[in-house]
Amino acid sequence: MKNKIIFALMLAGVLAGCGKKEEAKTKEDVAQEAISQAELPEGAKITKDTTTPIEEPKVEGEKPNTLGKFEAKDQDGKKFTNEDFKNYDATVINLWFTGCSACIDEMPELNKIADDFKKDKKVNFLTLCTDAQYDQSTMDAFKRIVGENKPTYQALGVKNDGEIKKYLDHVFAYPTTIVVDKNGNIVGEDVVGAITGEDQLAKLKANIDLAKKASNK
Repeated sequence: MKNKIIFALMLAGVLAGCGKKEEAKTKEDVAQEAISQAELPEGAKITKDTTTPIEEPKVEGEKPNTLGKFEAKDQDGKKFTNEDFKNYDATVINLWFTGCSACIDEMPELNKIADDFKKDKKVNFLTLCTDAQYDQSTMDAFKRIVGENKPTYQALGVKNDGEIKKYLDHVFAYPTTIVVDKNGNIVGEDVVGAITGEDQLAKLKANIDLAKKASNK
């Protein structure tokens, strides 16, 4: 924990001094990005690029094909666990973290995408914030971001430890969207980058079809 805090403070200094003016960032924004980035695997990136393959750093162990056992809470405090996957043939999970500008930028479109997918009662759509429970500052940021964007889907905040950490340690780009079948198995290839483009949506729909087939074997 001490090393993470030191890293966060160092990164905050770098971000503050980089001179980029994408938007006028407050000191609080810069610090939030630094703290959130400290919770990610080394080498992880924020990306809007949906065409360039991500060069994944080496991580101990193979990438799991499941999120494993986990417990999260949504914006209303309702509990969600991996056991809830069995209620649907396919569950779409958009992975993000509170310091990810690209993740937050796509949120206004996610309501439309989620509402469209959920016309099929066998499909669920949710988002999973991977640093919401890192500390009080990220929890506050999670609540603020969700409150501002008013999602029509479950926006979950999870603690990045235990079995789910084994999977998240292999996620090197945010946002990333995955699909799981009713048994909690991840199907298809990760959809990296915002899912608002036609190509990304086509990949996602193909993964949903795969999940449905796997769930009905």
